[in-house]
Amino acid sequence: MNIDVDKVITLGNKEKYLVVSHVVSNGDYYYIAEIDENGRDIKDNYKIVKEVHDGDKILIDEVVGEVNLKEVLPLFVKSIH
Repeated sequence: MNIDVDKVITLGNKEKYLVVSHVVSNGDYYYIAEIDENGRDIKDNYKIVKEVHDGDKILIDEVVGEVNLKEVLPLFVKSIH
């Protein structure tokens, strides 16, 4: 599985997310937005996730905790400018 910006990914819980942005800093991070069941509208649910490799599988882990988010969130702000 490749994770590309502007593509939809499905998480293990069957929720679908649009990959909005990607940055690299000590790993690959993605800003993702949940989409509705029809795949047409973005819900009010956003996450920052990190790409994790498990053998030849690509998994994602949600970035949680104030310390971790303070470290990663500015990377996305810089990528906009």
